[in-house]
Amino acid sequence: MKKLLPILVLLAFVAFCYQIVVTFFITEHKIDYSLIASDQRHYTISEEYQREGERHYYSFLIQSKNKHYTTAVFNDFNKQDRVITDIKYYKKNDLECIFPVYKRNHTFDVLCLLDSQQVSPFYLLESGNSDFSFIAKKFSEEGYDEVYFKLEENAIEEENLSIYYDYIPKDYLFTIWNYRGIYIISSDGVENKVFLNEDHYENNLSIVAGKYYVTVNTDDEEKQLNYNQIILYNLQDGGKTLVEVDLSQDSYFNGTVNDKVYITDPKAKVQYVLDPSKKTIQEVDQPKQVINSQLKTADKDFFDSIQVDSNNVTNKKITSLYDTTDIRKNGDDFYFKTSDGGLYRVIQNDYEHPILLCQFDDIKEWQVHDDGLSFIIDDTLYFYSDLYGVKPIVKNLEFKYNYKNITHFIREE
Repeated sequence: MKKLLPILVLLAFVAFCYQIVVTFFITEHKIDYSLIASDQRHYTISEEYQREGERHYYSFLIQSKNKHYTTAVFNDFNKQDRVITDIKYYKKNDLECIFPVYKRNHTFDVLCLLDSQQVSPFYLLESGNSDFSFIAKKFSEEGYDEVYFKLEENAIEEENLSIYYDYIPKDYLFTIWNYRGIYIISSDGVENKVFLNEDHYENNLSIVAGKYYVTVNTDDEEKQLNYNQIILYNLQDGGKTLVEVDLSQDSYFNGTVNDKVYITDPKAKVQYVLDPSKKTIQEVDQPKQVINSQLKTADKDFFDSIQVDSNNVTNKKITSLYDTTDIRKNGDDFYFKTSDGGLYRVIQNDYEHPILLCQFDDIKEWQVHDDGLSFIIDDTLYFYSDLYGVKPIVKNLEFKYNYKNITHFIREE
């Protein structure tokens, strides 16, 4: 026993040192492993992990025979690998669903194949798939959160809005332009921040850069030749700053790069860069185009037409397979919209097996960043996250008539 004690102490010390190294120095890993589930089904799993700051991102490609499932979760498993410990499986008619169980008995979303195409629970609910209702009830017995297979909770009526607080992730904020300022919506409530004395209907002079809502003071614009103030509002701490400017009323925002805003005044043939964190604005020596939040040297005719960032990226594989160029990127994941109104997500570059998140005839203003996706349908703003899947966030009758650049979201630091 006396000989065994030092060995145990040494092993404990080695394990402690290993955990220290993992915690402070390991920022990514890739591993393939096999899993025999509790029902004896065999799976192969490709697991990738990345850490950026406080962001812990795990993505998975799960295969069983000729079936492919992809998923991703944001969770800190102390950077451990092989974090899927079991997989539950149910099948009814043409619908097959698996329910991954992670270390510490964590559970997240269910993964489903409908006629061999992976689709989100929201898509199944929206299309009224009765087989999913049956399967979801089975998974609920395994700890599957009912929030995933409920289409809508009761909305709370506030500020002429119907807000689904139960579906708002705690680390996200949403903004809605209300003609004189913005509603700021979080899981804790809604605030109305007023910036203007007079209504400005079309929100063509606002943008979000990092944690700042940036807008132009348009009061008395009919009496003035130029705009003289830019309003900077810190969405996290509520701080407000006015930056003095001299911009013609033809001016517009090109887009943002590294949380800085590029502004073009075509009348004066000048481009500016605004740094909200420093509350400064300065002229750009050589005009730049903003393409997918990246800078590119502008052409000679830059000032002859409006140059606004679409946030689209190029992906020849997606365009070839799905005949679309409406493609966005967040981290390593791609999202794309097809002509029939389908919104898809590609994880681990598995282009042959994208996830159909939802399908609507008239998707408006879709945005992808900060590990989330938002879009407007009719009078409703929807949001997709790995926490809740696709869920309604707020209903606003104004969305039916005015939706361009009217909503934004950020993830709080």
